[in-house]
Amino acid sequence: MSIAKTVKQYLDNKQLVYEVLEVPPFESPYQAAQLTGIPARSLYYPVVLRDPFGLLMAVLPASHKLDFQRLAGLLSRSCDPAFKTQLSSVFSDCQPEHIPPLGEAYRIRTIIDASLSTPDDVYIVSGVNTRLIKLKRKDFMLLQANAWLGSDFTNPVDALVFEEQEPETEPQEQTSHYLRERVEQITEMPPMPEMAQRIIELRAKPEADVADLVKVIELDPSLCAQVLRYANSPYFNYRGDVSSVQVAIARVLGFDMVMNLALGLALLDSFKIPRQGPLGLEALWKHAIFSANLMQMLCKAMPREKRPRAATCYLTGLLHDFGYLVLGHLFREEFLGLSERINGHDKAQWLAIERDYLGTDHAELGCWLLKAWRMPDELVLTTKNHHVDDYEGSHALPVHICRLSDYLLRVHETGQEDYGDIPQDALQALGLTEAQVVNVMIELLEQDDNLETMARRLAA
Repeated sequence: MSIAKTVKQYLDNKQLVYEVLEVPPFESPYQAAQLTGIPARSLYYPVVLRDPFGLLMAVLPASHKLDFQRLAGLLSRSCDPAFKTQLSSVFSDCQPEHIPPLGEAYRIRTIIDASLSTPDDVYIVSGVNTRLIKLKRKDFMLLQANAWLGSDFTNPVDALVFEEQEPETEPQEQTSHYLRERVEQITEMPPMPEMAQRIIELRAKPEADVADLVKVIELDPSLCAQVLRYANSPYFNYRGDVSSVQVAIARVLGFDMVMNLALGLALLDSFKIPRQGPLGLEALWKHAIFSANLMQMLCKAMPREKRPRAATCYLTGLLHDFGYLVLGHLFREEFLGLSERINGHDKAQWLAIERDYLGTDHAELGCWLLKAWRMPDELVLTTKNHHVDDYEGSHALPVHICRLSDYLLRVHETGQEDYGDIPQDALQALGLTEAQVVNVMIELLEQDDNLETMARRLAA
């Protein structure tokens, strides 16, 4: 028996180069890998599920097994194995238990674990238990172009023999070799959260008012609660009780600030990473909150004729380290490896460690996704260049504000009292003096406890 008819037609229509391999009969993909000597991480198979919207195909390598609970958490809905009657109907040209991992060929929604590395040569189940299909990595990723990207919904097979690893290659060399390629392979980005899309649409309407913003925020109880927590923080020193989003906007935070805060919250909350560690959720939220407020304060201290919009600076402060979330969400193994390597090092050294270990850095990763989501150029370029000295490109002022903010916070985190060598090019570009900048920092640190409390609440 040859490969499934649907699979052959689909691959031929895609005009891809592939090879059909005849192999001993196997009962499972993992057994196929053992019988043929193919690395288990190179042989892909599907788990076909059902959820409230129909069938869903999870694609993973034979070295891993599906974690139903994690996948359900990622999707925010339950998913169970598909009924045999459903499988026999949809995959009528395949042998039971040997369905190919090609959801698009059978018009089924697909999700793939993007946190796992994809080898150069990929083998897939073909629909029969005596044939495998061999493809190049780029062609396999093309076949998954319409798949959703997720991470951390699989577990390694307990019995896996790890001799397939390549010990002669140093781990950080191996990582830097393939991470950039894997970023380029992902042809469909993680979708922008629906709430963020609503806020962006509202942001583009000149006639939008407080009532419009309230309606959008109140659609999401979690977002609504976070905005209220923020407005009730002692940092804003509002003497009354903020019990509604309307009051939070009209009396405490202001329209522009809530618009950008809500957008930042909607984007940041959609990425799931560990809570603890130097790159964990708590540390990233703390830096984001301090950065957002400091950037806004530095902006307001600038000469009026030079100032960018303070609210936009606030959003940039929240999102400029967005790349760490991208790394943790899509590339979990690399995220954990980087967290281990930077732990105990001064923040000034982090960027060099990232580039050495990953072959890229968080600024590039954050820019990659924000650009794919068509976020404002000011935000994209600041995210990309906030570690570039003497930057003179488009939207240079927010870049310099972000650089200066990062420098001040880094010095503060080391426990130093003297701010030392403040970047003079940034001061000159922004029209600020060292005395002004130090005074702004002192003003920020007077609210240190309040900002830390705010960050902990948002990370909860």
